Amino acid sequence: MPAMPHIAKRPRRTLRGATSRSAIDTGYVGLILSGVREAGYDIDKLLARAGIAADQLDEPGARLPQEQFARMIATLTRVTRDEMWLLGSRPIKPGTFRMMCRLLIHCANLREAIRIGCQFYHLAVDDFVVRLAEGEHDASVYVTDTIGQPKRRRMVNGAILMFTYGLMCWLVGRRLPLITVHYVFPEEAFSSELEPVYQVPMLFDQPRTEIRFDAELLDLPIMPDEQRLRRFLASMPSALLVRYRDDASVAERVRGLLRRNLKRPLSLEDVAAMLAMSPQTLRRRLLDEQQVGFQEIKDQVRRDVATHMLKKSRLSLEEIALSLGFSELSTFHRAFRRWTGLAPGEFRDRSAQASGTA
Repeated sequence: MPAMPHIAKRPRRTLRGATSRSAIDTGYVGLILSGVREAGYDIDKLLARAGIAADQLDEPGARLPQEQFARMIATLTRVTRDEMWLLGSRPIKPGTFRMMCRLLIHCANLREAIRIGCQFYHLAVDDFVVRLAEGEHDASVYVTDTIGQPKRRRMVNGAILMFTYGLMCWLVGRRLPLITVHYVFPEEAFSSELEPVYQVPMLFDQPRTEIRFDAELLDLPIMPDEQRLRRFLASMPSALLVRYRDDASVAERVRGLLRRNLKRPLSLEDVAAMLAMSPQTLRRRLLDEQQVGFQEIKDQVRRDVATHMLKKSRLSLEEIALSLGFSELSTFHRAFRRWTGLAPGEFRDRSAQASGTA
């Protein structure tokens, strides 16, 4: 892998009310505003409607609080009637993303959701195409575009990839580990805004913009929950930009504790005590960070380990059930069918057939 060019980091100034994790770089905000600025809109008035002073964006290295960023995006969408904020050749009508999400939560797994999502947006936009490429071990989601204006191309490539990755994480209810990230544009002073999102090596000036990850992640099941979808849509778009940024988040710490104690299933009270907080605080933090409850995370951890064992190990179903903390095989059967729609034995048989090892 070629060496990454070194760029000296500028000191970052966080605006009042913003923390480093819940704030957006104003350089990135400026790119989002480039479409409406070129279209002749009064940027100062638009920002004022979102409760943002124009001079906030002029301070080098400053960051915009998440709440202000969300209000700004809502204002831009409402005023322009475009979910791409005039960055494309034709507008994406408000409600398009919402409709796509309602479609995707009924997909069987991440692979199907990505493919349908790509097809959906191919019908809605002319300027770019998102595609899934699947190899023997790795997979990638990549963007190709026909945008000639460099600033818009940089903005669209960066935003589409970031939003796609955030949506993928939300659909399966967990952070998806990546192998590497490629961007077609050069590294910018505010490219560090992307580092906490992906937390993997990033290469710039590449042939195409893409994220690469383990192909096995495509088999993760989607979490079809209408109530969870409503909470997610209500927190858009800032949720996709910051929700899955931090592996040291409370949700990831909870997952780590649950994975290390599979044979001794932990309760909400157990985990809260280990994290030195009350059960009520833990429940609230999980909802704030990833809009999931403790039981959802517990089910995700057990489901992920169960599917891995069924595909990769020769353990019997009884042994897998015991290793996950189930005292009865029948209880494991019911839980696994609820998670995936399949019985454990059926899932193992299908996985073996798909890999050619049956």
